[in-house]
Amino acid sequence: MHCVNCGHDVTGNFCPNCGARVEVDQSSGVTPADWSNDIRYAALMQVPQVRELIAASVAQSKKTMSAQNFLRVCDLAFKPLVGVSISQIAAVTVPISTAVGIKTGKQRNLTAATPTGAAIVATLCSMGRQGLVLERVEQLDDGCLLRAKIPSDMWTFGGVLSITVCRAGAGSQVEASTHVPGQRFDWGKSKQVIADVFGDVEKFRI
Repeated sequence: MHCVNCGHDVTGNFCPNCGARVEVDQSSGVTPADWSNDIRYAALMQVPQVRELIAASVAQSKKTMSAQNFLRVCDLAFKPLVGVSISQIAAVTVPISTAVGIKTGKQRNLTAATPTGAAIVATLCSMGRQGLVLERVEQLDDGCLLRAKIPSDMWTFGGVLSITVCRAGAGSQVEASTHVPGQRFDWGKSKQVIADVFGDVEKFRI
């Protein structure tokens, strides 16, 4: 069984990861033949094929250098020249920039022929492949909101990706937005993250 809130494995009445109460719905099961149209996150996560697809995508994720580690490497080259640590400057300036409201991000919408359940799974697979950490799931009347952490890398100090997947006839309406605090520019990171998700949704096949 898996938590409807965060997807973590659950063996009791409460999720050990987020603390949410586990509600057992005996009617929530779906078979591999019909899950592509199911909008229920909890039901989708009970399908072995769905879990296998997500696991395979996560296995394709490539570890990238965090912004902090990148700056430490820069320090080795530049500190002897300027006498100042770039990583130490960033540790001070990024929180200040965040506090005063400096941020960046992108918003995009997509109407896809992909059925809603399949689009939700495709989004989860894309997040896993990109190394994005799923932090929150909200069940909506006609779909799901998936929120993931964008990890720090050499372009950003991290951010948040929010994806809403809802029914649109026989297909799906996908709305994506990113929030990258403390930076005026993310050097195309938001654009690339969203483009990868949308591309994966459009080409997804069971």
